[in-house]
Parts: sequence; structure tokens; C-alpha cells
Amino acid sequence: MPLCVLNQSWMFHLNKRKKAFPFASFDNLYILTKDTKRLINLENWFDGLENSLSLFIDKVSLHEKQVFKNRGHLNKLMMGLISFQFRSRYFFEIGIDYFAKNAELLKDFNNKTSLQIVLENVINATTDLTQQAYPVDLTIWQTSTPLLLCDRPLIFKKADGYSFIPLTPYIFLSFVKTSGESTIDYQIDEKNFASMINKEILENARDWVISIEESELKKIAANHSFNHFDDQVVIEEFKTLISGYEY
Repeated sequence: MPLCVLNQSWMFHLNKRKKAFPFASFDNLYILTKDTKRLINLENWFDGLENSLSLFIDKVSLHEKQVFKNRGHLNKLMMGLISFQFRSRYFFEIGIDYFAKNAELLKDFNNKTSLQIVLENVINATTDLTQQAYPVDLTIWQTSTPLLLCDRPLIFKKADGYSFIPLTPYIFLSFVKTSGESTIDYQIDEKNFASMINKEILENARDWVISIEESELKKIAANHSFNHFDDQVVIEEFKTLISGYEY
């Protein structure tokens, strides 16, 4: 289950590594300084996606059926969800480190800095995977098992093409590409898929984990070791992107 990153022509993937995180927040993660100017393009882009996701969560929490006005609203939501593949601090860190160790690759990107390449690729890779996702079936799951949340909360194409992401402590979303029209459905998590999601959240986590139950966090701290990373970068060509975003 890989991750992605890079510029308008390519994206690199990080194979799943083992876990390790302190609890922390990070400032200026998406800021590029270029020609002495601080560029906040990516932060502004994320703000728009986060607003769309917030409205979506409000609606599905009330079990509303008319969640999207049009394909544009659904597209923005999907971009917000898929962007979690590429927006963690660790993802930036491992990408920048890769270029530092393979500096000869920078000439293929017009000698852009590694940070600029990674920032641009967040938008490009998100756009590419979003285009590949349509049409999509969405299912909102109500669960009685408290859900964990982490810095990398999207469980992408885990089983039979299905992806999962927690939305609230007791609601998670699954989505999958379909051959028909895009749909949205509501289900009860009778098979306790939430336990599987929590296990995957722990596998994905790099910087932090959140739970509404203090006892659960203490159990995690006592029974899990977060100290070894073995992700590797793989580069591949974009499939659907016609022209990419550049700072």
C-alpha cells in the first residue's frame, strides 16, 4: 500500500515502514520561501479542501442523503481525502532526504529545490489519484468502537480496492471505485471493521496518535514499539495528469 510525491511528470511512492512518533505539531510545514518571498499556495489549497471536508462531516453526522450539489463538490471532497496520502511531516521529510541522497535527479526538475518538488507534487499526485478514483461509491459507517486518528489517517486501497478514513471518533468512511454512478450509503459497523482501521492507523502513524480514551493510549504506549523505519522511494509516471502545478 504505497504513498506518493513529485512534480508534474512523476510521483514517488513510499512503501509502508514501521512506526515511530513523538506527539508534536509542526509550523510552516507547507511554506516555500522563493526569491525571499514566503509562498503559501499549498496552505491556501489545503484550507479549501479542509473546509469541504468539514462540511461533509457535518452532513453525514446527520445522515443527510443530499450531501453533494454536483460533481465539483464530490471532486473537492475526494481531493481532500486523498491529499492525506501526501501531507504528513514524515512524507515531506523522507522525500527531501531522498533528493539529498540522489542529487543528480534534481537536474530533471530544472534544478528546483527538493522542498519545491515535494510541495508541487502534493497537488499533482493528489489530482492524479483523484481523477483515477471516479466514479466512486462512498459508505459512511457508524461504529461503537472508538476510532484512533493519526498524522497519516488515510488507509488507501487496503482490501479489494477499498480505502478507509476516520471522520469522527465513531464514524468512518470507506470508498471504492465503481463502474456505475457515484453513490453514498450509510451502514452500521456490525463486523467491527473499526478494529481493523485502528490497527492500520497504528501502522501508518509517524508523529502522533489521538484517542478519546486515555486508557487506549496507555495500552498503545505499553505494547507497541515505534522506533524503526524502512520505507523506500519508488518513482512512477502520472497516469491522468495533463499538466502539473508549479510554484
